[in-house]
Amino acid sequence: MKKSVVFIVALILGLLTFGSEAVESKQKSMEELSKELANPLAQIWNLSFQHNRSIITGDAVDGNEHINTTLFQPVLPVPLGDKYTAFARPVITLINGPTSGTITGGTPSQPIGHGTDRTIELGDIILPMGVGVVRPTGWSWGGGLTFIFPTSQNDFLGSHQYQAGPTALALWANETWTVGTHAQHWWGFADDNSGLAPDENHNHTDIQYFLVRQLPKAWQLRASPHVTIDWNKNSDNALTLPIGIGVGKMVKLGPMPVMLMAEYQYSIISPDEIGNEQTLMLQANFIVKNPFGKL
Repeated sequence: MKKSVVFIVALILGLLTFGSEAVESKQKSMEELSKELANPLAQIWNLSFQHNRSIITGDAVDGNEHINTTLFQPVLPVPLGDKYTAFARPVITLINGPTSGTITGGTPSQPIGHGTDRTIELGDIILPMGVGVVRPTGWSWGGGLTFIFPTSQNDFLGSHQYQAGPTALALWANETWTVGTHAQHWWGFADDNSGLAPDENHNHTDIQYFLVRQLPKAWQLRASPHVTIDWNKNSDNALTLPIGIGVGKMVKLGPMPVMLMAEYQYSIISPDEIGNEQTLMLQANFIVKNPFGKL
């Protein structure tokens, strides 16, 4: 645990140092950066830190349960000629939640469970990667493969299976709006030899939809919740469908632009047994100028 955290911190500090120097070399306005960052396929590099505080409810939950999940996602796309961009968006999770209990659910990026003996541990790693076409306005799209690696140090909340499947992104943007979706699907194909893997291979989908309205002075109105479907569950426990509303603001910390975001999400449909009822999301994206990009 300690070695993993030290490595992650060293990587972050190194990228932030490089990023502050790169951003200084060619300034963009806060409004330009705000608009560019709203496009998940854009050629802007950024280091994203997201914290989710989720309230867990359901028939199998005695009262309310909460889980805190922190996500670190370095986004470092590389152009492939004039038309295409290669992307890889690894998501490293840190989970504050129970280590034993009676029931779990959710996804690797937002695991949920009801139990005892809470700890803070690294979770599973998610890695979508592929190739996309990105444009400042009009349509952008991309596709590729997505993977989940069973790296969780919390045995109760880990998936305990290697998983893979397709991923696809599509969005439309103009000077004011960015509207789109990012879909991922995973099938489990190999257990992690822990003896804790589920009897049935994982089979689940995550669809993030996002709506961003640019406002003056680098402000945003935004929503970016995740719809999830567990195809192994019955119809009463398969679907989580949240809606959200939030704000974003591009600011500067020294020479480095940073997008600060806050969003409240509420599930209008959630599993009966155990589900994510509501989430408060806080996020900071540290902008790192892509030395290869030109968007």
